[in-house]
Amino acid sequence: MAETATAPRKGGRKPDPLTQVISELKVQIKSLEAVSTLEYPTTRIRTYDERASAWGRQYGKEATLDGLILSLAFEALACFAHERRYSLVQLAAAALIAAERSGEDQ
Repeated sequence: MAETATAPRKGGRKPDPLTQVISELKVQIKSLEAVSTLEYPTTRIRTYDERASAWGRQYGKEATLDGLILSLAFEALACFAHERRYSLVQLAAAALIAAERSGEDQ
């Protein structure tokens, strides 16, 4: 029987950037767990909605990161309590994408 020589692997597979960002996110979540999440006055909702619309228009014109993040953040603050989780998940997804892509520059 002939033996086949295989070259040793160097370093294995490159880690998935999103997995790395999620690991960093878990650390940040632990450090922010004690942050207050009291409800804000409903009188601010209209202002948040106007800001969400303005930043949404800005994102529509330029497609820049600030427009996306700010429009989603203000939208999450402007929505009703039963819609907030969905909006916050959208905001978190945009933030994760931005964090992953900024890691590519390093």
